[in-house]
Amino acid sequence: MSIPSLPCVLLLLLLPNHTATSQSANYSTGVISAGNDTNHIYCVTYKPSWFTAGVPLSRSAAPTRPFFTSKSLTGCLTPAQGEYQGEGVMIYDMDQCTVEERIRNVVDIGGAGLVVIARAFNILNVTTVKSASFSSAPIVLVNSRVAGELALLRDSDVDLRFYFPIPKLDGSVFVIYFVCVFCIVVGSYLSIYPRDIKLYEFWTLTPKPPIRLTLNEVSLHDGEPVPGNEEEGGKAGFCKNLGFGLLIVAIMAGILLGTYFAYDYFVFVFIFLFCIISTSGLYAVTSPVFAMATLPWGVNSKVTIIGKSITVRPFRIVIWLVCLSFALVWFAYRMERDIWPLQVILGVCVCLNVLLSVPMPNLKIITIIMALLFIYDIFFVFITPYFTKDNISVMEKVATGRSGGRYEFDAPQDYVPKERIPLSISVPYLQRNDLSVCSPLYSLIGFGDIAIPGLLTTYAIYFDTLAHPGGTKWYYIISCTCYSIGLVLTYVALVFMDVAQPALLYLVPCTLIPLVCTAKLRGELPAMWSGRAGAAAAKATATNEEAQQILTH
Repeated sequence: MSIPSLPCVLLLLLLPNHTATSQSANYSTGVISAGNDTNHIYCVTYKPSWFTAGVPLSRSAAPTRPFFTSKSLTGCLTPAQGEYQGEGVMIYDMDQCTVEERIRNVVDIGGAGLVVIARAFNILNVTTVKSASFSSAPIVLVNSRVAGELALLRDSDVDLRFYFPIPKLDGSVFVIYFVCVFCIVVGSYLSIYPRDIKLYEFWTLTPKPPIRLTLNEVSLHDGEPVPGNEEEGGKAGFCKNLGFGLLIVAIMAGILLGTYFAYDYFVFVFIFLFCIISTSGLYAVTSPVFAMATLPWGVNSKVTIIGKSITVRPFRIVIWLVCLSFALVWFAYRMERDIWPLQVILGVCVCLNVLLSVPMPNLKIITIIMALLFIYDIFFVFITPYFTKDNISVMEKVATGRSGGRYEFDAPQDYVPKERIPLSISVPYLQRNDLSVCSPLYSLIGFGDIAIPGLLTTYAIYFDTLAHPGGTKWYYIISCTCYSIGLVLTYVALVFMDVAQPALLYLVPCTLIPLVCTAKLRGELPAMWSGRAGAAAAKATATNEEAQQILTH
């Protein structure tokens, strides 16, 4: 794939790393537990600003409160002093008085320890309710279905507990970590071999990167620059590369914002794209295996269509259709939780195919692209929450499928699976967390957080192979090692900050800076920056026929 076609691939690499369910600054989701039975755990919403004493973070730390409920209790009538002292009380939204009056009556006068407001009508008007209007007793909202189930438990002498179980570091994180490192290490290494290689040739063929990367600046005849391919020096060359990078980021930002405001439409575009690119990726990854097959129907056939003769390989068509069937199976069952292993496999194939198809000519263009996407990631994760109604970043809402949601404080809706953009490695939590009653919890990382650093590791092994034939591939080893360290830092920051993290914030400096410093210490930074060493090596190893074929395209 040539450099001008690079934006077409990068447009698919939109989603950064998100591994936690973040809470809105306006309202949050928590859970209430009825009795000791873990089957009676329900999703609630609450306003953090109402709590002066903090919210318990586990079921064991939450105080138990005897549960009282009655359909005659609306909260509009003043109960007897201390009638509900320390109890959990559920009142029904009957639109007979304001929310503030209900809370003041039940909490301040009745002394209830937990107030559950059963929602049945329109959105509750809580904009005038301030934390100073009542005591610090927990006040939460449930929907009508949960209220009905709680009402059936009122004669069972159950206790209520309210808490917010913070999602801890889950085993799904380690699955994603392994997948990412696998893609970087294997994808970069395979990129130095021809695309049409057979599986057994990996152990016998001498690796050599795509020759078109290395012949675009050096003539094989006299060592002089090829006419029309001179390196543009100084500010002109830098501005051209910078403009190219800015164009990529601008298009990506436009698609991201379009998806944010019209998620219900764009999501199907991305689902269609995923089916296509995952089929191509699976075919590209498995082709070395099937290339060894020698079947009668694997020979070339000539087909004439509209007067033109076309070479067709029935065997490759069959393999492509088999790969398409995997994508169609994912499409048919994409809403099911247990389909995630197939989505991960297809996602891995997509990332490997990108690393195999998008070679970089020099470190300069890679640095510009990574620096711009570094800023892009930070802006759409950390800056955009200041401009959204619910204080959730544009990137997180698009990545988690929450765009177009409601911003008002209301009872939680029963979870209904909805379409999600599949351009990420997404793994559901492998350990139980009570917060999953509100919605499934996932760890995920976007394809871009694998493919963008992968451009650097791929170029590193190109440079190693061409500048140091037969030597230790130090640049490749350093870049892969630093990528794995950067990924660890991402998850460490996630645990301590408890908010979704832009992975490129850690991956870009962790991979780019060590590679540049190593090249500087070895005196190879100018060659790596411009790609000149690779060009010189290509001149020495390529045949004149290969050169002419590449240089004329």
